[in-house]
Amino acid sequence: MVSVYHDVNVEVQEGQRKPLACTITVRPEIAHMSAYMPGESLQAFSRRTDVPVESIIKLNANESPYGPVPAALHALRSHDWYNQYPDTTASELKKAVSHYTGLDTDQIVLGHGSMEVINILWYLFLAPGDALLCCPPTFSLYATTTKLCGAQLHTVERTRHYKIDTNALRAALTAATKMIVLCSPNNPTGNLVPEDVLMQLLDMGRLVVLDEAYTEFSSRPRGYAHLVANYDNLIVLRTFSKWAGLAGLRVGYGLFPRWIVPYMQRAQQPFEVNVAGYLAAIETLRHLDEAQERVQRIVEERDRLFQLLTAQPYLNAIPSEGNFVLARILSNRTSLDQIRQVMEAEGILLRYFPQLEKGQDYLRVTVGLPEHTSRLAHALAKLGRLTSR
Repeated sequence: MVSVYHDVNVEVQEGQRKPLACTITVRPEIAHMSAYMPGESLQAFSRRTDVPVESIIKLNANESPYGPVPAALHALRSHDWYNQYPDTTASELKKAVSHYTGLDTDQIVLGHGSMEVINILWYLFLAPGDALLCCPPTFSLYATTTKLCGAQLHTVERTRHYKIDTNALRAALTAATKMIVLCSPNNPTGNLVPEDVLMQLLDMGRLVVLDEAYTEFSSRPRGYAHLVANYDNLIVLRTFSKWAGLAGLRVGYGLFPRWIVPYMQRAQQPFEVNVAGYLAAIETLRHLDEAQERVQRIVEERDRLFQLLTAQPYLNAIPSEGNFVLARILSNRTSLDQIRQVMEAEGILLRYFPQLEKGQDYLRVTVGLPEHTSRLAHALAKLGRLTSR
């Protein structure tokens, strides 16, 4: 328990003030937890390294290098009512998402990024004494939000090739287990959840949350949305941040069994998305062919990036179906610190995972523009010369 002592001034007789000491305590599970750490921003990296913002290649947060479709930008510039609150029902966007996913509008909950949907969902179902089951290495926000709820985090390690061990998951279930969460493609390993594995999880009788933030980049771009209508315990999470280039506007959504939606709406603050995000997401779905063409370019560049990383003798790259590639750093040839030093000197911002598993360091590279890959190749070649000395 962490105690904070604070002097509070209170009124006493004859207009005098007397300090009153009171003790304010922070919930112990929050006091002792680590905060979720997102990828470093351009501005923070520039301040830390003195590299000008315009010279930085940002490949650390799985953002699209192409940005929104032109129609979305035009809609944002043309809108004149930013002084007014958004549509309270977000009906037009829900209709567009319904057409895109094949689910009815009453199964859709929008949010300020899928992170907000995760927060609400976790608080809805997880209380002290409950447990969530996940399979690391995976998106660290699942663990952070579980701890914020005061619930227990139970983990089942992935197999050698980062697959889900369903037998181990089943064995890890307890009476306290309320939810199982998986990311598909998984961040940071990039592999999909096979359908037969998902079916086994659904049969375990817990809520199964499938985070499909990167599904548009995968060999299964439609994901598992079509199954939500058939299962009362399947929830699919999506976002416009990655594939649609709207990370800065924070638009996400969840696809839910109908029985959960009213509870989500009770727990959520009014106005599911802001006006800018609302407009941009609608225009993205209206110009879907153009947005998907950009996704295809990223997928093609991902193959080139994977080959580049595979060619480095000090890295072990892992095949990915996301818009990123994870690579294990071979410590007998170089170190995470040496790689970071070279990359930062070249103005390249990557995501690093010290001790991600079994004492091994990893790095993750977001797929950027072709010219970004070329600059990365130059930096890797420089690093290769240093490691061969």
